[in-house]
Amino acid sequence: MNVGSTGLTTVLKVKEFQERSAQRELAAIKVNRANEEQTLDKLEESRTNAMDDEGDVTRIKAADLQTSHAFIDSLGRQISQQEDRVDAIKQQEDQKRDELVEKSKSRQIVEKLDARKQEEAGKESERKSQRVMDVLAQRMKMGF
Repeated sequence: MNVGSTGLTTVLKVKEFQERSAQRELAAIKVNRANEEQTLDKLEESRTNAMDDEGDVTRIKAADLQTSHAFIDSLGRQISQQEDRVDAIKQQEDQKRDELVEKSKSRQIVEKLDARKQEEAGKESERKSQRVMDVLAQRMKMGF
């Protein structure tokens, strides 16, 4: 007996589609997170380099020092914003992962239900077949 005979084919296909869709979305979120973390690393590296460059100069003009501090402060704000973006993406990733787990569980429940229905249908078919055999045997015994 096939899946279609239990009436769950469409439901199972929908559950599988939803699960694959959530997997693709999770993969896209992971790529986005990796890109954002890479951007964050570059910003932090730029700030470190700028701070090192500032410390290396022995005689620096006040205007240049002020510009350097402003640049470092700007990088600090950008880093903070980037950290917020990375945190938001991590939160989104966790939510999508939880959603994927739920979709997977839902699909597994439908698969188990389908298997149970198939088993019940098989047993019912076996019982019907046995009844037919019993009736035929009884008729042959009676001479019909």
